[in-house]
Amino acid sequence: MQMAAGEACRERLSRLLADDAAGELEAFLLASSGLPGPRGNLGLAHALADLLALEAHGPAVRQRLEDWRALAAEEAPTGDPREFLAFCGTLALSAGWSHSRTRAKIASSLREAANDPRWRMREGAAMALQRVGETDPEALLDLLDRWLKAGTFLELRAVAAALAHLPLLGDAAFARKALALADRTLRGLAAAKPAARREESFRVLRQGLGYALSVLAAAEPEAGFALLERWADGGDPDVAWVLRENLKKKRLARYPEHARSVRVKLGGS
Repeated sequence: MQMAAGEACRERLSRLLADDAAGELEAFLLASSGLPGPRGNLGLAHALADLLALEAHGPAVRQRLEDWRALAAEEAPTGDPREFLAFCGTLALSAGWSHSRTRAKIASSLREAANDPRWRMREGAAMALQRVGETDPEALLDLLDRWLKAGTFLELRAVAAALAHLPLLGDAAFARKALALADRTLRGLAAAKPAARREESFRVLRQGLGYALSVLAAAEPEAGFALLERWADGGDPDVAWVLRENLKKKRLARYPEHARSVRVKLGGS
């Protein structure tokens, strides 16, 4: 869950952006990253992205954001404070979405981050997509539709993660469209060849779908459980694993009869 940054923290970020103090900003983020450790400072990263969307920032900060996004896994490995810089740079891509002339570049950068070997970078891409959706849901749906046409397993995972976002799913029309896209991610999973299913990227996709479908089904239960039931009939072992994982989630416990119907089709009770 995203933790909010304190008011003093936001004020400091705002001052550093106003002063175009890229070096001080980087030092502050490194010192406050929470890494190494079990959790990076998500509240700080989101506060930075919020401010970048609201306030004009100078050329030094713009260049530094580009530099952070360019940090490869060898330079900023998982758990290193510099990985937090790369994460912040990726999340901040959402701040530029309102400028239509930069959208193609932003989409390309997010796609690259979605395929990153570091899980935090992949999360940064998914969270940035969610933030895009909060301001422009139709643009998000269009972008994810294009990713699904020839997406890697990690891109399919980013699609599922981006859609499983409660602030977006309160709109019933969006939730139904999200379920249609989720159906296509399941098709991508089920179409994988046996050798591909041994890849780490396939495991990441399967794990992501093992959570995301329950969020979508809880938002739109009739259509959501209809989707789960339809796939429960398919006989694919990895799809079956995904469905069973989703049925374990507490958010679906409110629909015991729907869940039982899926379990029966999966061969359970």
